[in-house]
Amino acid sequence: MITKNLKFIVPGVLLLAVAAWIFWPAKNAKVPTPTKTTKVEQINQLPLEKRPYVTMYTRTDGKEINLTVDKVTDATSMEYELEYYDEDRTFIEGAFGTVDFSKESLPVTKQLLLGTCSKNVCRYHDFVSGGSATLRFDGGSAAYVLKTDFNLQLQGDKEGVFGSKDAKVTLEVGRTGLPQTTYVMIASTMGLPDAIPAGTTVLSGPYAFLSASSPTLKQATITFKGVTEPAAKILFWDGKSWKELKTTVADNEASASATALGTFVLVK
Repeated sequence: MITKNLKFIVPGVLLLAVAAWIFWPAKNAKVPTPTKTTKVEQINQLPLEKRPYVTMYTRTDGKEINLTVDKVTDATSMEYELEYYDEDRTFIEGAFGTVDFSKESLPVTKQLLLGTCSKNVCRYHDFVSGGSATLRFDGGSAAYVLKTDFNLQLQGDKEGVFGSKDAKVTLEVGRTGLPQTTYVMIASTMGLPDAIPAGTTVLSGPYAFLSASSPTLKQATITFKGVTEPAAKILFWDGKSWKELKTTVADNEASASATALGTFVLVK
């Protein structure tokens, strides 16, 4: 009887096996891993004339950065992130914090130590040569992010020739133009300290060359590179207003004499 029914049993078993293989999930089947999405920040999208004015300089020994933010008009809070490295980029360190503009009046200045302190003992990072500052503003009509790279250069090392990270602007003060131990920070100011003169348009900058002191410069030259506009002019912010410098444009460069460290912008 069993032999007689094999012709019916075997096909049935085979059919069930095929169905199980098709419809039953495999024991070792890999479950697809959800794809992680990374939020991409839109940086420096706010129009120049609406951005806060940001300056940075170190104290005299180069161990601490003073970050000053002013002209904030459409935000109630700010998160700041400073990253820095040495000349060989062998380390990256950072300083972070937040600002509540309802509790701190403008301009707001933060002292960011280039090192760490514990129990009144500080260990500083030597040979810091540059980095970046990222500022995230919120609480206004729309959140926005601003970022700038910076160089930190020593007069004695650079022999009086200081340059921006993007190589678009240089300031030459000469080998004896500043004390050899003077640290100069070079960075975009993200925004303007005040509106530029009516009828002019920003071509490059603004850039700030700042130190702990504000010495008078003799025979110093500020130069913007990659300039194709023959009528370009360099403006200098003297702390109260923009001053037009006598500008020479030649060989795709715009140059002018500079009498002090500060903020410069190229306009037409």
